[in-house]
Amino acid sequence: MSSTPPPVRYLVLWLTTACNLRCAYCYRGDQEPEVMPLDVASAALQIAAASGLPFHVQLAGGEPTLEPALIEKVARMVREAGWPATLAVQTNGTLIDPALIACWRRYGISVGLSVDGPPAVQDRVRGGARATFQGLELLARSDVAVRVTSVVSSANVHHLGELMLTLAAFPNIRGVGLDPVVFRGRAVQMEGAIPGEEALQSGIRTMLAVHDRLGKLRRTPMRWRERDAVLKALSGKNAQGVFCHACRGESMAVHPNGTVTPCGQTVSDSGKVAGTVWNVDWEKLRGTYREARMQGPCQGCFLEGRCPGDCPSRTEANQGRGPSAMCVIYRTIGEWIR
Repeated sequence: MSSTPPPVRYLVLWLTTACNLRCAYCYRGDQEPEVMPLDVASAALQIAAASGLPFHVQLAGGEPTLEPALIEKVARMVREAGWPATLAVQTNGTLIDPALIACWRRYGISVGLSVDGPPAVQDRVRGGARATFQGLELLARSDVAVRVTSVVSSANVHHLGELMLTLAAFPNIRGVGLDPVVFRGRAVQMEGAIPGEEALQSGIRTMLAVHDRLGKLRRTPMRWRERDAVLKALSGKNAQGVFCHACRGESMAVHPNGTVTPCGQTVSDSGKVAGTVWNVDWEKLRGTYREARMQGPCQGCFLEGRCPGDCPSRTEANQGRGPSAMCVIYRTIGEWIR
């Protein structure tokens, strides 16, 4: 194992494996509840800070807001050390309260929420919709900027336009990103989890129509990550297929037990473990997805040679299960805006 660690620019801390919801397609499956000890978090942060370069810390799980005290301890550690780090939390929003909001403000923690559709759809695929939307309302009243991530599956693909309309009701929502379902964990038992190509094209076109209309009506723009990525690619400014920090060998995700893997989606994958925070297998950590590029019907596509790419872990899990959902999303967006 190398004694000279490479830069870690994106650090995912799974503060807990526990979750208060049971999403139909959760890629991590069922796990025994574990909470990250502070020494594990500290060791991981020291690794990320070692290069002296700016880095991002993503507080995730499970549901990280089940451990509010740990969120504050980790954030305080980062800020008191003076490291050049950004902090963010990814939450289902069901446990948001004034104390959490005050903590996030105090330490400059950005907020990401998981919302897959209007309340009826959210309840069907995730549960806890009422609490999630109450959390969103509390964030809106507190004027806390939020970015939303939506898992796209057969359960919500026909409701993507409604998703956009629902999010537009909250002026503090600054952006939305789509994550196609990963065929792993509970999704394996979900009937027809991965949406068909025609259904996905239709859902994306409806979402585009609503997004374009909202752009003329909404005072605060709501960015759409995949649309922006396609626009960047069409402008010639995108590096082919470099989807994330894992594709550059610059990310590390940490399980509460201290094991490390290349990214957040692999935290519960024993085959991707690359040592621990005390003894990292840098060659495996960096090499698992470094240079990974999306594969698809690229020849003749208008995005050939400049495609924004796809999550390598998702590509691996969904291989052989039809066309890449992200490929369909990019092509549908590109055809719409060209």
